[in-house]
Amino acid sequence: MKRGGPGGLRAPFFIPGGRTAGLVFLAGLILWAYFPLLSRFFKVWRLGDNSYCYLVPLIFAYLCWEKRSEFRFREMGFHPLGLPALIFSFLLAYAGLFSAVDFLLYLGFWAAILSLALLLYGKRVRALRFPFLILLFMAPLPPFVRRILTFKLQLLTSRLSALLLNAVGLGVLREGNLLHVGGACLQIAEACSGLRYFMPLILIALLVSYYGLRSLWARLIMVLLVAPVAVLSNALRVFLTGVLVARGHSGVLEEPYHSLLGWLVFVLSLGLFLLSLMILRFLENRLSPSAEASSSPREDRVSADGASLWPAVIFGALLLAGGWGFRMVPELSARLTPRPLLYFPLEIGGWHGEPRRLSPRVLKSLWADDYFYGIYRRKDFPGTIFLLIPYYSYQTTWHTIHTPQSCLLGGGWDIVRTGIWELDVSGKRAIQVKYLWLRKGGQRLLATYFFMERGRVLVNPWKHKFYLLRDAVLRRRTDGALVRVEMFCPPGLNRREAERALREFLRALWPHLRRFIPG
Repeated sequence: MKRGGPGGLRAPFFIPGGRTAGLVFLAGLILWAYFPLLSRFFKVWRLGDNSYCYLVPLIFAYLCWEKRSEFRFREMGFHPLGLPALIFSFLLAYAGLFSAVDFLLYLGFWAAILSLALLLYGKRVRALRFPFLILLFMAPLPPFVRRILTFKLQLLTSRLSALLLNAVGLGVLREGNLLHVGGACLQIAEACSGLRYFMPLILIALLVSYYGLRSLWARLIMVLLVAPVAVLSNALRVFLTGVLVARGHSGVLEEPYHSLLGWLVFVLSLGLFLLSLMILRFLENRLSPSAEASSSPREDRVSADGASLWPAVIFGALLLAGGWGFRMVPELSARLTPRPLLYFPLEIGGWHGEPRRLSPRVLKSLWADDYFYGIYRRKDFPGTIFLLIPYYSYQTTWHTIHTPQSCLLGGGWDIVRTGIWELDVSGKRAIQVKYLWLRKGGQRLLATYFFMERGRVLVNPWKHKFYLLRDAVLRRRTDGALVRVEMFCPPGLNRREAERALREFLRALWPHLRRFIPG
């Protein structure tokens, strides 16, 4: 290296050996810093709905390789623009780690890659904005967003499928996400919701519009078509399955035919996209025939301004500090030892409970450190109450409270009514309780829940995440519990009686919760 000018240390950034060594070293530091979090990537990528993520880095690499002649990747330096971007990436990642939001972890890793590009190329990186937009798709959707979106797509698919089956004369009884047709029951499960195709189709729509369309309005329309195409294609899959089942071909519900129909749906979706592309290109030519294909933006002249080594040295030091912090965070949270929920009372406000054990599969998905599950009955009341209290001694990604609302909506249940109760649990305190009235055929369920964490009672999942982050930083505590109380309402039990009884149970439950859940 050599010294010169006010910049201090100067880098031989046009010397291939020094350039390659610096790039490899800094890229290796990023991988080392984020290594404790990268395993989460591969865990969620293995999920069926996220398998498309494996292709995203390859697509990103191809898009960059395609620009190799105009971008001049070999001409690099060390620009200070990468430093604030790296700091921002760590802020995102730490916020995700403390608040148990995986999506922020993934965004942090994406921002770290972007910060390396900014360090090496400075403002020229704006020419790579589309490849970096595509790279964002390596971050799977947050679980609570995925569950809500899945449920919405399930409902739309089941409604459209029932409409199509009725249109061809097949009598269909729909109960939420269940279709009764031809003596068989078809369930629009999560894997059949269309979400498995939704994100890949958005990715395909962006790529198709990037290469095949010129106008911004046409590209926006192409992306907006994803939702209706996903729902329509999946509804046609269910429709075809229903027709075959009604005619005695129930084998289509088994493998390999079920998966084969899924692939046919994806091919159909691609066909609809190609048709949409042809129509939009035709409209582009008619509405703006003189428009020319957008050319790549002019690249900035490469100068020696990025030759100073100081940004690279600071960049490396920040990576070392941030990576060390990732490894220390799990040890920083205070772990409380509350009373075991095994001893939670079975007599609550005149209700007698029976403890139950959850299956290993449910326990694995719950991630809880301790839990209580009981069924409560009262001789003079027809309803049955189910109480579930999972407790977490600490919370981080893949070890956190599940937002229960979307979980309550499966199995064919429809929402009838929802809201928030203000429940007076003592003379000095009132708490909020989220309630949902659910219906499936002639069955009714009154479900309630709230988060009980570090002296707070919350029902809003966003507030839950906010206080989780705040308390992790200020109090070094992330412990908490979810309280789910659900009443199965038999025929003859009216809504007012059920709500009154469940409110009384919650009031009687409150003192016991305070004894078992740390404040």
